[in-house]
Amino acid sequence: MTISKAPPFLKHVLVYAVIVVVTLFVFDGICIGFGLFPPVMNYGDADLGLRYAKATGRMTISKCMEFSTGDTVTFQLNEDGVRTSLSRAAVLADAHRLRIGVSGDSQTDLCAPNERIPGGVLEAALNAYGHPSTVLTFGQGYYSPLQAYLAFRKILLPYRPDVFILQVYTGNDLQDILRADDRPHFEATDSGYQIAGPVWYSLDNPKVRRTSRVLYVLRTLGDRIGVRQTFIRVAELRRLGRQQGAGIADIVSYIRDLVKAREPSVGYPDALSAQMLNQQLFFQHFPSAREESIRRMRELMILIRRENPGITLVMAPIPSYELVGGQQLDSSLLRTLKRLPMTYDEGRRQEGGFYDRLRELSNETHWIFADNLAVLRNYQGSERLYNSFDYHLLPNASVLVGQAEAEALRRAMSQDKRVALSR
Repeated sequence: MTISKAPPFLKHVLVYAVIVVVTLFVFDGICIGFGLFPPVMNYGDADLGLRYAKATGRMTISKCMEFSTGDTVTFQLNEDGVRTSLSRAAVLADAHRLRIGVSGDSQTDLCAPNERIPGGVLEAALNAYGHPSTVLTFGQGYYSPLQAYLAFRKILLPYRPDVFILQVYTGNDLQDILRADDRPHFEATDSGYQIAGPVWYSLDNPKVRRTSRVLYVLRTLGDRIGVRQTFIRVAELRRLGRQQGAGIADIVSYIRDLVKAREPSVGYPDALSAQMLNQQLFFQHFPSAREESIRRMRELMILIRRENPGITLVMAPIPSYELVGGQQLDSSLLRTLKRLPMTYDEGRRQEGGFYDRLRELSNETHWIFADNLAVLRNYQGSERLYNSFDYHLLPNASVLVGQAEAEALRRAMSQDKRVALSR
């Protein structure tokens, strides 16, 4: 049917549509030409994907809200966004202290003063042992283990560290290492793996400068009503599903269980899913992905060993609230699990299996292994180790983790003269 033969109503609609499109095009061109109403973009880091703590060139004080208590916490960052009270020049000028770089996800970059995150406790413990040390922590919520290492390589390696501690959160990092959404990631090749750049979804590609005001408004509206976020999640799940040979029905079933994993009684309703249940559901629906995750962790640990032959490497897994157990379980977790096709014991076995595999990989690739799970499970105190808002470590747990890592390093130092005791 040609336009000339179209019904009058449709003709009017098409004419108005053309007028609107032309008007928007002209308006967009005028705004671009005169620099009016520039779009506010959210560019990612070309090397790391997401990066909140950006280099500022000066010492800064940062703030966060510990949602479980409502307290505002302040902590210091140096000019590179590293959690330390020392400037880059001060760290490099002190040639007598052991330099330790720590990286990981949000369980590493906790909302707590620097001295009360695991890295700060580690520094104090080593100093108490008689090993003068400076610990430089750069963690980031959302990071996969690969991103954590790339952050070490980009931000902490210029400090010439003697030790690198990779804190892998076993509650979700084994899934995150498979993901490409706004993250550098491993891609399988005929000869192994290569590191590929982020697939930009929620962040803007820093290599592409967008100027259209009209497209920016449409995208913002899509964000407000959630259309783009839904598309992003489905697109990423379809990519992961194809990699594991899964069909649409498997993906739909997985998404349905994710919806069931939301728990309104928790301060952050998606906390249980984000911190542990998402990973458990993913590997339950896509079981072939389990070994792929371990293969990528092995590849990462070999890569780090190859690129840093003179640095002492420490694998320090941080277990989830569910894996630690011990304390009285929140009714919210048990209630959520009743809605899902898994039990509490099944979830613990799955994550515990990953924890044990990291121990095995450490022995295989000649990393020091810090057993944080053992010290957290042996805790005899009455206070919580994880908050009940989003299930991150509390300072009591930070003390145990930092001390366990310090003890693992001290023990390795006493047993192996190749492990640096000091600079």
